[in-house]
Parts: sequence; C-alpha cells; structure tokens
Amino acid sequence: MQQDAKLFLYIYILLMVFRIAFLLIYSGQLSEARAEDVAAALWLGARISLKTTAFLVAFPFVFGTIPYAIWGRWPAGRIRAILGSVAVGLMTLLFVIRIPYYEIFHQGYNIMLFNGMKDDKWAIWDTAVKQYQFWPRLLEAVLLMVLFIWLLQKILRTPVWQPQGHVRIWTGLAIVFVPVFAIFCRFGGAFHSDSGVPWESAARTKYVVLNEAILDDGQALYRAYSTHERATEKAVRPISEEERDAAIARLGGNPDADSIEEAFTRRTMAAPLARRPRHVIVILGENYALWPLLPEYRALGLAKTGEWLEANGAHTYHFLPNGNGTMTSLNGFLTGLPDIGLYVNYTMGLHGRPDGLGIGTMMKKMGYKTVFWYGGLRSWQDIEHFTLREGFDEFHCADELPEQGKSSSWGAPDGVLFDGIRERMKYDAEDTFYFILTTSNHPPFAYDVDAEGFPRDEVAAKLPPSIPTDKATMDQLGHIWYADKVMGEFIRQVQKDDSSTLFVVTGDHAERFNFATDVSLWALSGIPCYFYGDGVRQDLLDEQMAGSHLQIAPTLAELILPTGRPYTSLLPPLMKSNRAFNHRLYIEDGEIGEQKNLTDEDFRDDIEAARTIASWVVMHDQ
Repeated sequence: MQQDAKLFLYIYILLMVFRIAFLLIYSGQLSEARAEDVAAALWLGARISLKTTAFLVAFPFVFGTIPYAIWGRWPAGRIRAILGSVAVGLMTLLFVIRIPYYEIFHQGYNIMLFNGMKDDKWAIWDTAVKQYQFWPRLLEAVLLMVLFIWLLQKILRTPVWQPQGHVRIWTGLAIVFVPVFAIFCRFGGAFHSDSGVPWESAARTKYVVLNEAILDDGQALYRAYSTHERATEKAVRPISEEERDAAIARLGGNPDADSIEEAFTRRTMAAPLARRPRHVIVILGENYALWPLLPEYRALGLAKTGEWLEANGAHTYHFLPNGNGTMTSLNGFLTGLPDIGLYVNYTMGLHGRPDGLGIGTMMKKMGYKTVFWYGGLRSWQDIEHFTLREGFDEFHCADELPEQGKSSSWGAPDGVLFDGIRERMKYDAEDTFYFILTTSNHPPFAYDVDAEGFPRDEVAAKLPPSIPTDKATMDQLGHIWYADKVMGEFIRQVQKDDSSTLFVVTGDHAERFNFATDVSLWALSGIPCYFYGDGVRQDLLDEQMAGSHLQIAPTLAELILPTGRPYTSLLPPLMKSNRAFNHRLYIEDGEIGEQKNLTDEDFRDDIEAARTIASWVVMHDQ
C-alpha cells in the first residue's frame, strides 16, 4: 500500500504539473485574470484530479496489491510498475495532444472526439502534420513519457517503512482508510456530491483557459464520453406508436396521417415574392458566427458582408444552428430533423428514396434542380452519397475546382469555390437550387489572408480584452474576415448575373473562437441568418422572431410558392416562430439559455416532442 501511495502521489503531482504547464503555455489569455482566479482554478483542479488519480491507481491496487495480500508470491511489484507506467505514459501523451486540440476547439477533450472518429481521416492527418507539428510533438511526447516513466521506476524502487509492532492495528487502520479515502477522491475532495467537484460544475471562473485547466485530461475524456452518452441515450430508446402520435399532435401535425411527411404537410399563408427566383442559393458558412456582428465586436470590421445584408435584406440574430458541428447542422438541413446525437448521414436515405422533410426534397417539389456544392472533399462524412440520397440531383466539391495549390487539408479557398460555382451557374438551363457549404474558416487557418487584404494591424489595434492578441488568434480573425469578404463578392456578382436570385446566408455553428474570458451565450453560440434578394422586405422577420436551421426550408416555401400550396416541414417558417431550440440551447422572449435551465414546461414539451419524432424517423427511416 505504501507503493500504491507513491504511485498515487506521483501521478497526482504529474497532473498538477501538466495543469500548470497548460496555464503557462496559454498565459497570454490570462492578462486580465487575478491571482485569486488562478489560485481558485488550481485548487479546483487539485480536487478533481483526485478522481483521475484514484481511477488510475485502482488498477494496480486491485490487480496487484489485493492478490499479494492473499498470496505473497504474487508479482505485485511488477504489475504495479507496468500498470503505473501505462498510466503515466497515457496521461503524458494526452497532455501533449491536448495542446493542439485546445487550439482547434478551445476546450480540452470534448464530444467532438466522437465526431472526429467519423471524419475525414486523411484531412485530419494532413492538418495534424502540416499545421500542428505532429512529428515534433510525437517526439516530445515520447521523450517526456520515457523521462516520467524512468522517474516513476526510480521512486517505486525506494525503500518502504516496515512496522515493527502493532501490525494488526496498522492493518485495521489501512482497511478503514482505503474506502474512506476512495469516497473522498470519488467526489473530488469531499464526501458528498453536493460539496464535491464534478466535471459538470467545475468551470467556476470567468476565464475560458482557467476553466479548461481545472479539468485534467482524464476528466476531459470523461466529459466527452458522458456528453456523448447523454446525447444518444434518448435517441435510441424504443418509442411506441402512441408516443409518436402524441408528439405529432403536440407539434400541430396530423397523427392519423400515413407517414411523418404527410403528418406535417403545411400550406403557405403568406403572399410569395412578386417574381419567382430562377436561382435560390443557401450558403452555409463554416463557423459563420454571430459574434463579429455584436456591438462590442463590430468595430473590428470582420463581417462587412453581414452588415450589408443586414441593411439590405431581412435578418435575424435570434438564431441557432441545428448542431454543434458542421455535419450535425448539415444533417438538419438534409433530413429536416433536429439533432439527436446520431450520425444520420451514414444511416438515412438507404431505402432508395429521400426522406420527405429535408430541404433538397422540398426544393425539388417546388420545381428546382437541386445542386450541392462543398468546398471540401467528397469523402468527408460520406457527404456525396448522403446528399444524393436526400434529394439532390448533383454533388460537386473541391476536386472539380482549379488552383488546388491554394487548398488546405479541408478543401479549396472559399473564393475559388464561389468563382467555380458562379461560372457553372451561367449555363443553367432551368430553375436551380444551390446549397453551398464552405470550408475556409476552419483550422488550420493557413491561407495567406494578408495577401487578400486583411487589415491585420488595424484589427489588432481594436481588439477588446475578451480576445487574445497572439498570432494564431489574429490568423483566425483573418480567416473570418476573408470568408465574409469573398461571400459578399459572390452574392453581388451573382445578383448582377441574375437579379431574381434569392439568397439565404447562415453559419453551420459557432463556439470555435477562443475568447480569453467568458462571454455571453449570444457571442459564444449564436449565428446570424439573412434572406436577401429581389422583393425580400426588411420587415419580413421582426425583432421578436427566433428560429433555427430547420426553419429555413419552410420560409423558402412561403417566399416562393403561391398562397395555399402544400409543403412539408416539422417546424413552422420563421415568420411564425418566436422561439427556437437546438441540441443544447433555447431562445425564448429574446433571451438565450441552456435547456437544463428552461422553466417553460410547455416549450420543454415541444422540444421533447420534436426529438421524439426525430428518433422515430431515424429508427424507422420512413
């Protein structure tokens, strides 16, 4: 047990060293933090790391120490040395990987790990090698692992104390101490969950980097696992027909209909645009977030196109993405269903016909040829096959575009993508719907945005305290500026080519920008939504309106179809919506919040009804 105690203290101290090293690496984000804030984070981290350390030491204790207490010839020392070395090596490797992971997601390990398992492996590998110094970091990890494991072995070989008397008393004390100490560790330095430090409530400072430092990598991995399990557990539960019908009725559908599609058939209520648009274009911008358009950040000038669309079209800033990543949001457009934590892009549409609630299916029924353009590669997340299964006539991507020398691991620059699309549009012989998914505003943020005119010094001079000033952050700001700039150029050029074109612009998600301090949920998670084109009035969407990705398709139906025509949609159009939800958040009465804090039971029941229907459709794929 003394040997186990050595191992416990060694791993525990090592986790604290990693925590301090993490804070030193990102100390530039702590210029506004007080010493008390740092001390509080270290104290909370020290408590929660008791959990991780106890978990790791439990293996040599159970498989080494306990059998040795029964049979003296059991190789407890060798088992402890091996399992302890594995634990130390693993935590060292996780720490080294955490640094680039944090640079991408601005969190330690989170639910995006599970998305990455299904992502484009080559793009991830290429990004890791070219942008995040994979080989030097791997060498660093190996050297650190060798050093820390060698030091552990030296410590485990130091002598232990041998009691000369009162052995039974010492044994009894040990037997009592172990479970008591285990409970103390289990709750993070407490004997009850109410006074402990669970990962869910560990973030207790206003600084992002301090909150992430509190969780060691073991706890961050548990956060990723736990959130993924919570996201999927309700989705895969059995749902009775009675529960399904109640959910349909709850959302205003017809529970007696023969299919979900028929159950949610609606009819247009508004007068359409005076001129039917020949082209309809939805631009789903990679990480096109709301925050650059908020008053406290607008002076940076990162979203001039957004400001122009705001002044010349209809817009809402009370808007939520369908999911927390590109694919989860895109799934909502293509299926018309809210995110329930399942990767439906691999499972839906395999029955040979598109699912009836998606935007591709709806636009085809409205008489448009449907074309999907992706700035990346067709292998990513099975996107080519999925879009073609779900109502699109054509799929095009970066491998069809010129100037591939400028491409990143994730695809072509947005400017090249938009130029290629505009050129193809000139030859359209029929009404066409384009869905465009961009990629430039994505790690590794390696484009030469300065060559495109990014005013780096001007932006740097205007940075508020909530934004770090390091080069990596400035490069990311440059990509936000670039993506917005070339999108605006494309919209203006296409409008000149075809003045009837109707545009919709929104973002796939937010929550990817690394603020130095905690910011509002609007800044962290909100995205904008714009409708722009001939005949689109600025008052189309009023200030009380709130919505999400799922409501763009029915809004298009209301703008294009004659009054009284049918279309299908799970949720109402934006003109008839004053609240919104996604996988985690809600908007109601102009306020944004987390659903765990939602007090409106009526709204909560509506959200659960929508998820129930989504689960039914996914499970039955009908």
